Amino acid sequence: MDSLSRSIINPIFIVVNTSLYMYNEGFVTSLLTEQIMDVRVKNAFLRMGKSGKHLFDLLTFSQERTLSILVVIVGLTTGISAYIFKQLIDGVHHLCCSSELSSLIFSGHWYRVILPAVGGLLTGLIIHNFALDAGGHGISRVIYSLKRLGGRIRSRVAVAKSLTSAFTIGTGGSAGPEGPIIQIGASVGSTFGQWFHLPTHYMKTLVAAGAAGGFSAVFNAPIAAVIFSMEILLGDFSSQAFSMVVIASVISSVTSHVLLGDEIFLPTPSFGIEHQGELGLYFLLGILSVPLARLFIKTQFFSEELFKKFKQIPKPIRPMIGGLLVGVFGLFIPMILGSGHHEIMSVVSTGDDSIRWTFSFLLILALGKMVSTALTLGSGGSGGTLTPCLFIGATMGTLFANVARLVFPNIAPSGAYALVGMGTFFAAVVHAPFTAIIMMFEITHDYRIVIPLMFSVTIAMLMSRQIGAIGMDAMVLLKKGIRLEGKTTHDPLKDVTAGEVMAKEIETVNETMTMEKLSQFMEHSPHTGFPVVDTEGALSGMIIYSDVHHAIDDGLDPKAVPIQQIMRKEIPTAFTEEDLGTVVRRMQEFDVDRISIVDPDHPKRLIGLITRTNIIAAYQPTASH
Repeated sequence: MDSLSRSIINPIFIVVNTSLYMYNEGFVTSLLTEQIMDVRVKNAFLRMGKSGKHLFDLLTFSQERTLSILVVIVGLTTGISAYIFKQLIDGVHHLCCSSELSSLIFSGHWYRVILPAVGGLLTGLIIHNFALDAGGHGISRVIYSLKRLGGRIRSRVAVAKSLTSAFTIGTGGSAGPEGPIIQIGASVGSTFGQWFHLPTHYMKTLVAAGAAGGFSAVFNAPIAAVIFSMEILLGDFSSQAFSMVVIASVISSVTSHVLLGDEIFLPTPSFGIEHQGELGLYFLLGILSVPLARLFIKTQFFSEELFKKFKQIPKPIRPMIGGLLVGVFGLFIPMILGSGHHEIMSVVSTGDDSIRWTFSFLLILALGKMVSTALTLGSGGSGGTLTPCLFIGATMGTLFANVARLVFPNIAPSGAYALVGMGTFFAAVVHAPFTAIIMMFEITHDYRIVIPLMFSVTIAMLMSRQIGAIGMDAMVLLKKGIRLEGKTTHDPLKDVTAGEVMAKEIETVNETMTMEKLSQFMEHSPHTGFPVVDTEGALSGMIIYSDVHHAIDDGLDPKAVPIQQIMRKEIPTAFTEEDLGTVVRRMQEFDVDRISIVDPDHPKRLIGLITRTNIIAAYQPTASH
């Protein structure tokens, strides 16, 4: 074969060979990297000389370059997802409230009662038959996936969250779009990370990048989106993660800008400080926001616990009941329905001129929004709390300004206090002071708001710290055993995951086994405790030797009583991605010497077991470093 033919055939052979290799090795979902490139393919490139080497360098990617490329794709995808999500909400709202179909079906004002209930029913059915993770306001679930699951979020969550939130918000449920789009963006980032088999720390960066893209698209605030992801989601400002999050935030913002046009989240007139003495009023506004924020958080948790108590009501029906109650409130106070975005603009821009903004009306509006949001999300609806926070903060600020004007008639317009109230209340609820300050600056485009806002937010955070208050998401996660706030010392077991040390060969016992048979089983086993499973193999509890011993002492018949009656049903479980330090603390909380490792997607499916012996074996090599 002559040199000309060889020069033509070799590149074709290389491309075909590489394509076949990529297909056979599953590179449909993996980028080429120099570490996994087949040696023969690499040598074929290098035999082509300098041109082959350049082509090889072009086709191979380090993990850092792979991450950079994926971040761009995630930012673009999240921006498009935000556009689709907004169209879904507007489409549902138009179909229910503005179309000819809605005018034929509904008459009078009673549709305000019916629609949120219908939206709640559709939401409940989708959540409980498609994706349980799609319920609630989303942000705490993203943090949970980062802290416990290595950033892994199922791809179906993005679809389910889009539909459920569109039904909830579009039909009048009291919730915002920002929590869902943050969770949707995080799901997009996690999906790409799982497709390309990225390590955990890169997966977390992609999740944070996707969440930032969602925040940026919905608020048109790319800088605040970056601060939010680093401050709330990741909890640190590492340089690599920061740069990746910035890229995703900017690209998502530009994408949504192209698709939605020059939409400003909150177009406002310019406001300033009329007199330096007004800083004293902003000081009081910061103090006022703290108890109101705590009331908001407690109302949310009270509603969740209340609906959980009605166990006889099927879970898919609970959001319908919550929507029905919200609809009843909306019959008397229509402004509390939906996200409240337009109502915020009305409060901020016409707070001084409209006779509607009386003291009693503003108070009813703030409390009504608080209760309706709690009913919507506490019952299992899907949506966010950030826009309701801005709504309540705006009414709080306007109410405060109207009262202050009785004593100081020459202070700035109520709109100025509404804006500062929005940022301050947001910071007091979420405990994200930097995000609140930057976000309000970006959505108002007015630098003069920064000084009073910084002052008020700082006062609110200082007061929160003094009384030991924590943010809403931190409180949600604290109930699940994850502490976000407060100083912590380095735990060497944080470097080891449960999946690395768990025993995969597990001895289990069936819950129908009698105590006598269990005692005989224990005699031939080196273990003193066992996970208990039901007839279908699902985890149902835990039994240890002392439980049997105490039951016999209490006079129970060992030949007749099944271990189902004496086993421990409230048992700790963990996931493979959780660090060993978290597992140890959970074992201490339950006062047990073993913990079951379960599948995150199927919490009753047992996949491993960790005992104190496993922990000691893992700790010794870790501690020696």
